[in-house]
Amino acid sequence: MRILRDKVFFKIIGMLTLIVGLALLPCIFISAKLDSYETTTSLFSVSLIYIFIGSFLLSRLKSHKFKLKTYEGFFVSTLCWVYCSLLGSLPFFFAGNDYTFIQSLFEATAGFTTTGCTVMDLDTMPKGLIAWRAISNWVGGMGILVLVVSVLPALGIGGQSIASTETTGPSIEKVGGKFSSTGRFLYVTYSLFSIVEFILLAAGPLSPFDAFINTCSSISTGGLLVTNANAQAFSTVYIRAVIIIFTLLSSMNYTLYYYMINGRKKALIGNAEVRAFWLIIIIATILITFDLLHEKTYTNAFLAFKDSISQVISFISTSGYFVCDYAEWPTFTVVVLFTLLLIGGCSMSTSGSLKVIRVAVLFKLIGRSIFKQIHPNAVKAVKISGKAISAERVGEITAHILLYFVVLFFSCIVLGLNNLDMETTLTTAIGTFTNTGIALGGPGVSGFYGTFSNFSLFYLSFLMIVGRLEMFAVIILFTKSFRQVNKPEQL
Repeated sequence: MRILRDKVFFKIIGMLTLIVGLALLPCIFISAKLDSYETTTSLFSVSLIYIFIGSFLLSRLKSHKFKLKTYEGFFVSTLCWVYCSLLGSLPFFFAGNDYTFIQSLFEATAGFTTTGCTVMDLDTMPKGLIAWRAISNWVGGMGILVLVVSVLPALGIGGQSIASTETTGPSIEKVGGKFSSTGRFLYVTYSLFSIVEFILLAAGPLSPFDAFINTCSSISTGGLLVTNANAQAFSTVYIRAVIIIFTLLSSMNYTLYYYMINGRKKALIGNAEVRAFWLIIIIATILITFDLLHEKTYTNAFLAFKDSISQVISFISTSGYFVCDYAEWPTFTVVVLFTLLLIGGCSMSTSGSLKVIRVAVLFKLIGRSIFKQIHPNAVKAVKISGKAISAERVGEITAHILLYFVVLFFSCIVLGLNNLDMETTLTTAIGTFTNTGIALGGPGVSGFYGTFSNFSLFYLSFLMIVGRLEMFAVIILFTKSFRQVNKPEQL
């Protein structure tokens, strides 16, 4: 059974291969300066092959124009994330550091899905590969397919159906006349934030290399790439402040920046989701700071506040970075942090997890249900910012939340086959599914998953992609209705 037209498939594959090949170029220059000849040669060879294959496919199919169907968009978005993860794994696998293919695949998937976990030792990893991990974070942060959507029209492919299945959040909004304009604006804004953050980090105690890799990782809410060599710098107030500011900027709805630029000055402040996002951060920071002081975990109020707000933003943005051993904090604070992890950032941001807007709608729905119990004949709509949300959209959000916890519960069962303790099993499933990488127990606060079996690493890689695509784009492929619409006579 043919799922996708061959020429559409190869044209998109060609574009993705070319993008990954070009993204490897900075890693080659870094490796040439800081790594061995073997590592540099392997990176150069892989990049050259990708660029050649991508350019060849695009040149052969340049004159063909297509418009993707909705069901093709679901298939392409899932296939391309898997494909990019496979492409991203080869630089690790051929680097000459004895990384297995499963380890390489896990590392590449964690990179593109901006999941802050690893199976490799960053202190022994070649600098070129650390740079590749950071760049894959950056490319995956806004969504590699949003980048593709911004250039697909020039190649003769309409990409709205891809964007709608890949972009995080309840829906994708057009900020211009076309979805390609939306993609370009998102990446321009994302790039400008990255440049400013790099300049600020490089002006502090970080070296240009460390500033680069941590800019790529933090702006994408993929975490921080902290090695023993640069660990001390993250204890400084300046570096913490820069990281926090730009992590927060990427955790909010990027389309609101467009409205602000175009004269709607209060677009960001007046947005209900953003207000709820900030309120959650403030309340969580106050609760954790007071609990740390009350339990004598900290005796200095400023240090307690500094570490509290750092970890609160790390969890709610799904960045997953750690600047202190929060696993040793009181149970109350850890529970609050993992609650933030399940909420996540704003829609149309680089964050993962449920998103604040869905949680807000859920509580509004619960409130309406309570109201209807008292006033059964009343008509009460679910409203956000004074605007009623359609019953269809409320149903979609409810289904998403239910499916979210079904997948999470199923993942706990699968990981339970490792016969590890409940703390490790549960938090590992949450950490990978929310694209955070944070866990307790075996992986620890550093998110090191190197002790898991190959089967578990393979499943966790799949789970990271499912979480990044917000489930439906992947799960739809396994449904009966998708197989029926895919019949040859309906193509």
